[in-house]
Amino acid sequence: MDDYSAARLVALDWGTSSCRAYLLTEDGTVLDHRSTDDGVMRVTAGAREAGESREEAFDRALRSLCLDWAEAAPRALPVVASGMVGSDQGWAQAPYVELPVDPLATALPLTRVESSLGPVHILPGLTAPGPLPGLLRGEETQVVGALLADGAGDATARTGGGRERTVVLPGTHAKWVRLRGSVVTGFTTHMSGEVYALLMENSILGRLARPAEGDRWEAYERGLDVAMGPDGDPGLLGTLFSARSLVVTGRLRPDQVGDYVSGLVIGSEVRGELRGGADTPGADDVLLLGTDDLCDRYGRALSRVGVASARGATGTTPRALAHLARRAGLLGDGSGTAGPDDADRAPAAP
Repeated sequence: MDDYSAARLVALDWGTSSCRAYLLTEDGTVLDHRSTDDGVMRVTAGAREAGESREEAFDRALRSLCLDWAEAAPRALPVVASGMVGSDQGWAQAPYVELPVDPLATALPLTRVESSLGPVHILPGLTAPGPLPGLLRGEETQVVGALLADGAGDATARTGGGRERTVVLPGTHAKWVRLRGSVVTGFTTHMSGEVYALLMENSILGRLARPAEGDRWEAYERGLDVAMGPDGDPGLLGTLFSARSLVVTGRLRPDQVGDYVSGLVIGSEVRGELRGGADTPGADDVLLLGTDDLCDRYGRALSRVGVASARGATGTTPRALAHLARRAGLLGDGSGTAGPDDADRAPAAP
């Protein structure tokens, strides 16, 4: 039988399509972990089909993942959760915290829900105010993990101090998170992954495409050059049809269409974010967090405008969740490694 005597926390990274659970020690060391396809959308849909409450469905999913941990641990374990589980489609809606905020040094407000294993504490998302408000839920945990792995401890300078950097999280809804020190000052979302999937699955461009063996980097970089050069001035919608016209005129092979369109989509995203090229604030310190393939693609796009990038550490989510739980008072005294003056509690956005 596994020895869970050092267990102090159950941490959940509960997203749209999956849930990852970690049994952690006080310092965030992983004693056990497991994952399931019971993401938020699946649990919610199952509740609707079964005619049961969402609370019942999420509680059952939690028990199937963590019941043996709770029974084997020598004490009651606090449970912390981040991600879409705190959205309006999740277990309970956790309020957004308005920027700027330092997630390393701030005790973020938790939303408590009851379960058969005890209370579950859901971390909030972040919101960027403005005429087109930004929403961030789940990715902030990855940012915290990357900062901790990068050596940015709780003593990192607060608002107004620290170097500017940008953390890019490629994916279905790509995020560009702006930081000053460890303070999140802003972010934007690009639906690049979702748009690419729609184009390749449901548009005339996808009907032209043929499978390719491996990446067609020459086609991808051709798309980047179009998107980020003078031909890209009309924007993404003004350049996408070239994926068809180039094939029809014999200047692009069908097995290159997918990578060419990928270059157009990602190139347009990067061009929009880095209008000033290497002079854009934070552009000299770009950290990529994501899969190898996507980080390779974004790294190539950034280099096209003279911006170097580095890969962030992987597997940092458990440590980040332990840090956020400690800050919120679920572990130890809530002060982390900083002094008590750093443990300010952020108000929830109205």
